[in-house]
Amino acid sequence: MVKAFMFHDIRNHDNTKYIERYKLRSFMTVDEFKSKLDYLIDEYNIISASEIPNVKVSNGKHAVLTFDDGLVDHYHVAEILSDMGLSGTFLIPAQAVRDRVIFNSHKIQFILASISEKELVKRILDLTPEYVSNKHLWDKYSVTKLKDNWWTPEMIFVTNILRYYDNGDITKKLFDSIVTTDNDGFCDDFYLNEKQIHEMVKGGHEIGGHGFLSSPLTSIPNQKNDIIQSLDYVKKFYNEDIIFSYPNGKYDHDTLDILEDYGCKYAFTTVKQKLNINTSMLEIPRYDAAQDIKI
Repeated sequence: MVKAFMFHDIRNHDNTKYIERYKLRSFMTVDEFKSKLDYLIDEYNIISASEIPNVKVSNGKHAVLTFDDGLVDHYHVAEILSDMGLSGTFLIPAQAVRDRVIFNSHKIQFILASISEKELVKRILDLTPEYVSNKHLWDKYSVTKLKDNWWTPEMIFVTNILRYYDNGDITKKLFDSIVTTDNDGFCDDFYLNEKQIHEMVKGGHEIGGHGFLSSPLTSIPNQKNDIIQSLDYVKKFYNEDIIFSYPNGKYDHDTLDILEDYGCKYAFTTVKQKLNINTSMLEIPRYDAAQDIKI
């Protein structure tokens, strides 16, 4: 039996001024990570992604540790794993690492962590065109279809309107005025750099792609170009099996065809279930380690 686990941000609250962001349910402190890691070591044999086919139908319990978003936190996590003789699979978004571009999804999270939700809603509405009704915008963007929702209506509104209504201008104005205008400094504190990735590979860890833009592949004009740019960049660091994870878990039949044609061996989804004998290696399910590992 094999289970894959997905990790995101792993950072202590005393190492950030954006404490509210790091309290989100998908994130954890270093101590929480170590506790969950101890649990996984006790319950499972930790393996790399490339070892999955060898144990897919075995009787033992195996776990794969994957880390999305190319975060600088993961450099320190890799050191922890290496010291324990373990390896992880780190999935990096190329544009953030190579070009030092802050993704809008991350900008939105840090904006929400820096100002009250009600004040933020007011600022957003002040930045929208006068001919668009505030009530119309609120009614449209303050609802969610998610069943397991714990967000406030204000959080839902901010996230939805900045993702699906804004073309990036409002998000940039808010981020620059509320969070920082120091793009490079922010990226250095938040995303991995190339030197760190090379060191992680030397430490025995796997590197894979997480898209070029780290946007849902089914919503961008040319997902083939995005995937190829992503995986071509990964080859700069890692020349073993080609590995990928779907940004936001979104993909379709075209995505699978593109990955197969490229020669991708393993691709991770966000579907929460264990692997079975019929699991495609391009549709490997994953549990959210922050939410699904109960200690």
